[in-house]
This record gives sequence, structure tokens and C-alpha cells, in this order.
Amino acid sequence: MGTTASLTMSSSPKNQRVAVVGAGIIGLSTAWCLKERHPDLPVHIIADKFSPYTVSDISAGFWQPYLLGDTPMGLQVKWSKDTFVHMMKVHRMADTSDAGVQMISGYVTFKERVEDPYWKDIVLGFRHMTEEEVAQFKGQTHGWFFTTYGAESKYYLPWIMRKLKDFPDVKVFNRKLNSLSELAGEYDIVVNCSGLGARELVNDHQVQPIRGQVMRVKAPWIKYFFNNEDLSDIYLLPVVDSVVVGGTHQVSSWDLQPSEEDKKRIWEGVCKFIPSLRGAKIENDFVGLRPSRPSVRLELEDVNSWKGKLTIVHNYGHGGAGVTLHWGCAVGAAQLVEDAMRRLALKSKY
Repeated sequence: MGTTASLTMSSSPKNQRVAVVGAGIIGLSTAWCLKERHPDLPVHIIADKFSPYTVSDISAGFWQPYLLGDTPMGLQVKWSKDTFVHMMKVHRMADTSDAGVQMISGYVTFKERVEDPYWKDIVLGFRHMTEEEVAQFKGQTHGWFFTTYGAESKYYLPWIMRKLKDFPDVKVFNRKLNSLSELAGEYDIVVNCSGLGARELVNDHQVQPIRGQVMRVKAPWIKYFFNNEDLSDIYLLPVVDSVVVGGTHQVSSWDLQPSEEDKKRIWEGVCKFIPSLRGAKIENDFVGLRPSRPSVRLELEDVNSWKGKLTIVHNYGHGGAGVTLHWGCAVGAAQLVEDAMRRLALKSKY
């Protein structure tokens, strides 16, 4: 006689204890996805840093796959497409004015012609730039024009947090962890969205920082994005109330101090392509460390620790594509949590 374990939104076991570690865009979107799928499931969010102090807050929040290493192409396509569709949905919500999500069009340019990207059918209106358009950007001979979405995290993260706090059984804890094993006995399932922190929390030394330096400027006449792919660190992204100009791509650098040398290179680089920016007011400089890894880690692991057994769902290592993949990976993580909950529910029957 067999037993079939099932898990639906109405039957989520309230006695199963789930924690999400990390409060950047990956952590909060994963918690939100879990609550959307299972409103009765209590979820605790644990982090030592919350908005506006996460690395996500520095991001301009531009949707375009970037720094994904050896992440399988099929997964890149699925996760990025799922996220694009989600951002389109959020953009249409009544309270989108508070979310920092906007539709934005612009240009990616090259010195020489290149193949079209795999994501050309995900974005809206992808086409090759005309000769007249390319001529606007000094030294460029080819480029793409398309429409995508941005989710400026300094608005998006608080917006998600407000949605989470509408659920009475979502609790938030400001807590510094040295190891995820500390949570064994307190929780049955932990979703590890710790980003760069996974290097220490789960001893994953494949996780490396990629230092990014940007500046925010006041340039209200700039309404389009620009990215030079030959100099992939030179870009311009309009956000809600400013324009983000970047950047750097410095692997294994832990330096959080803005560099005058980097600032000069960035500024001269972007002004070469868009001279009108020389009239913009530079407001401030920011440095963030992207959580890089050879490939995104989205998988389930059972751990035996000194405090007892713990099931971990890992969701980290998104490099420079946290915004681009956040919802697709949140759905994937939620499905792994459901798998773990089914196993726990089945074990409880015996």
C-alpha cells in the first residue's frame, strides 16, 4: 500500500519552518515567490544587512544577461525570460510608481559586427541600429536597439518588503551568521540567498567578488540607455531620478573605496560617446561587489551539522545578473523548497 505526498497552496504544512537567508534582490524575491505560491507557509527572512545597505541597492537594475560564466545556456534563457515576464507584470501593477520598475529603450554598440544575442526574442522590439543611429556614437560601426526593463533596487527592495510584511507570518531578523549550520534545529529548510556571503557561510570559495564602481549624475535630458560592448564597463542607464554611469569589472577585488582613477576613466569613456554628459552634475560615487561564481548555484543539499540535520536550497552566484535572473531563480528555488517539504511531509507520516 503506497502513500502519495502532495503539496498545494491550501495544504502547505504550517509546522514546517522555512528561513530565507539574505535580503538582497535574490533573497527578497525568493521569499515573495514562496508566499505567492503558499500564502499559509510561515517564512522568516534572516540577514545582517537590509536595504539600503545591500549590494543590490547600488545596482541600476538593468535587465540584460551579464557575467554568468558557465551557467548552462538553457537555464540562462529560462531564468532570464521568466524574470522579464515578471518585470513586465510588475510594471503594469497599480502601485508600480513605488517599485522603481520602468520600461526603457536604448542602444548597445560595437566597433565590428557581431552575432545577435540569444535573448533577442525575449526583449521588446530588438533590431539592428540604422547607419544614422550608429553615426551618433564615435568609432562604432554596428549596434542593437531594443526595449527592456529596469528595476532600481533602492526602490524595488523596499517595495517587495512591504508586500512581504502584508503577510502576518513573515518575520524579519537582523542577525549575523557565521555558518548556516547555526540554523539547524531552528528551521527545517533554509534558502541560501547570501550572495558573496556564501563564501564563508557554506565555505564555497568558488564565489569571488567582481568590483563594480559607478557614479550617479543629474542628466534629465538622457532618456535612453547606452552600453558599449567593446568596452563593457562603459555604460549609461537612466533610473528613477538620476542616471547611473559605469563602471568597472575587477575580479577578486574587495576594495569598497571609490577610486579617482576609475572615476576618471569611466567619465571620459562615457563622455566620448555622449558629449552632452559633460554638462551633468555628478552627485556621488558607489562601489559594490558582485557575487560571481563559475555558474549560478541553484540546488538542494542535505547537511548533517553539529546541531542536527538541515535541508538547504542554494540560490546564489548570480554575478552581474541578479536583477536579470531574480524571479526565474526565485521560482526555481521555490520549487526546490516544495520538493523538500514533500519529503518532510512524507517522513512525518511514518
